[in-house]
Amino acid sequence: MRSNYIEILEKPVEIPIIQRDYAQGRTDSKTNKIRKDFLNAIFDFLQQKKANHTAELELDFLYGLNKESGTFIPIDGQQRLTALWLLYLFTAKKEKIEATETEFLKNFLYETRHSTTQFCKNLTAFEPAFINSSISQEIKNQSWYFETWNYDPGVQAMLVVLDDIENRYSDFDDCNLWNLIGNDSCPFYFYKLDMDKVGLTDDLYIKMNSRGKALTEFEYFKAGFTEILEDPFRRTKFETSIDGIWMDTIWQIVFESKEEEQDIASAVDDAFLNLFNFISSVLSFKQNVKTTEEEYYQDTESTPELLKVIYSTTENQDYLYDTLDAICVNYQTNPQFWNDTFYYGKDNYGKHKTRIYFPHGNPNLLNRCLFHFSDFRGFSFPEQILLLACLTHFRKEDPEFTSNIRILRNLVVNSENELRETNLGKSFIEAEQFVNEGTLSIFSAFKTDQIEEEKIKEENLINGIIDSKQLNRLEDSDLFRGSVSIMPLDSRFNNRSSKFLELFEEDEIIENYAEGCDLLLAFGDYSQTEGDLTNLMAKNKRDIRFFLTSPGYNKINLYNNTRPVVLECLDFFINNPHITPGQKIHEIKKSYTSKPKDWIYYFLHYPSFRKDCQYGYYYWGDESEYVIWKMGKRQFNGYHWNPFLHEVLISNKSSKLTMGNYGWNDKMIITKGRTKVSVCAMLDGRGFLLENGNNTVDHNPVLNNLLENGFINENFQLLIDQNNEGYDLEDRIGKLKLLLNQIID
Repeated sequence: MRSNYIEILEKPVEIPIIQRDYAQGRTDSKTNKIRKDFLNAIFDFLQQKKANHTAELELDFLYGLNKESGTFIPIDGQQRLTALWLLYLFTAKKEKIEATETEFLKNFLYETRHSTTQFCKNLTAFEPAFINSSISQEIKNQSWYFETWNYDPGVQAMLVVLDDIENRYSDFDDCNLWNLIGNDSCPFYFYKLDMDKVGLTDDLYIKMNSRGKALTEFEYFKAGFTEILEDPFRRTKFETSIDGIWMDTIWQIVFESKEEEQDIASAVDDAFLNLFNFISSVLSFKQNVKTTEEEYYQDTESTPELLKVIYSTTENQDYLYDTLDAICVNYQTNPQFWNDTFYYGKDNYGKHKTRIYFPHGNPNLLNRCLFHFSDFRGFSFPEQILLLACLTHFRKEDPEFTSNIRILRNLVVNSENELRETNLGKSFIEAEQFVNEGTLSIFSAFKTDQIEEEKIKEENLINGIIDSKQLNRLEDSDLFRGSVSIMPLDSRFNNRSSKFLELFEEDEIIENYAEGCDLLLAFGDYSQTEGDLTNLMAKNKRDIRFFLTSPGYNKINLYNNTRPVVLECLDFFINNPHITPGQKIHEIKKSYTSKPKDWIYYFLHYPSFRKDCQYGYYYWGDESEYVIWKMGKRQFNGYHWNPFLHEVLISNKSSKLTMGNYGWNDKMIITKGRTKVSVCAMLDGRGFLLENGNNTVDHNPVLNNLLENGFINENFQLLIDQNNEGYDLEDRIGKLKLLLNQIID
């Protein structure tokens, strides 16, 4: 049946709850263009009608149902009907049209959500004075305008469209627009299709919308999820909450966090689906209802069959509802929860807070989920487990949550190899169970060493052997991140941990890296072996943390080599508070004047031994501790140098000295005029071998001169004076430098 707009509104027209919010006022670039094109078409037509009396503008079909009361329920056409209603309403208010002529506007009803319904009723009764910069601003200044409407996507969209209508109205040649659109002059015609014999079902809604613009993912979800819910109570609960408290809460969260020019309505839809998909993935992993990991990061529309399996039970439906309800309650009653629970950076330490170390720096893990769960691996497994623990706490308050979330932080941060897709369901189950019960014995999915460490901590805290504040401080250091097994949890723990944080503060250890390494060397060999390589720590927090916590298989080295040296260092400064680290290092260096010079001597006296050793790895030869290569990487196919020769090269800074970057075979070359001499370290560690570097001339006057003057032996060797145990009695680097100066000068 062909009818004009006013004829259609002679009887009530109700936008049903199953419809999406009014979307034409969204502010993303795509919707801006759609709205602009539609309003331009309307006002261009009205200009033409005024000029040449063009009578009608057809606006396509309207599909819907007629209730017994005569109310028309549009299944398709909401956006066009609403835009025209706003045009008529604005024009009537602007031109002060008599109420008798505008009664039909009261027949346009919005039921998509209660707040939108109330707004439309108030807007119909409102008589603006048009004294503000915009109609939307005047509406917002009214006493009847609720602040919560700032979070209603339908209301906000209507305000945007009203402003656009106002701008076009002011540019219209004749401000008597009602004569062109009102009463018998109504030019807007639709073909209204009444589908009285078909029930209003979700399937019908989806099919009818498919003829025009495709449903968004959220609209598909909203229309289709209720089909899974067989229980009437749970279906009603879902329908009420999805257009009520759940979406209102997500709207507020997104509104507070939104970026400039962001389409708030679309962002809210996406955020809710991210949260829904996270909860669904938790259920599916726990119950092993899955195919591939990627499936949980796809949109809901792609996995309808999976959702039917997950939510086929009332237990899972209630889990979803309880979690969403708990999020809403927490947001309203404890908005500071995330900042009170987690922190970043040592300066933000709080007694009851737990430090986290994710690179994004956002303590609000709920927001992280809302905005990033759809990004594959954008919301990491450790974040997911910690968020789940918090949501579990929301559902059933954990009186020991402050300490329990810290323990869980320690486990997830130090279980990098254990947190895999195949093990994630078990990790979820244990995290929830731990928050509900607080029993460490339930853990088995996380790193075994860390689980045992947490049990020892708990026992010693209960027995008063260690102090919780001191433990928290040490755990939160970026050098440990919860794993403090280098420090025995005994009666000396409190003093030792305090002294460690004083001597090796997480930022100062980077700034004063050489002094920190020298300080440990002053108390002995703290190195760790990895295969054929030896590690002496590297100048970045990650490598220092790995060295001090040994998250992999290297705990034996940590306990046998590193721990004794660290503890001896700490105990010394606890017992000698008047001595500074610099004084101790100086004392050890000075002691070498009366004792042999082992490899530690050279590392203490020559900082270049650590230069370019990016990961802290060295290779020691089998026959002598003076046969060393410092590694640019972990393999010999990367740069590596003999540190003794490298020191001579760096400190001399002469163009007459050159050396390659592959020290296993390369030699240092000394050039004097047209003569070259090569120097390499002897593999038995007794000194250096000098060779003729001239490829075409056998006679080398430089070598002959050194031999004649007794600087080298008949085998062209510069030997280092050593004791019977093979330790240097003189500084081999200093001796080689003197020889080079003799050659160059």
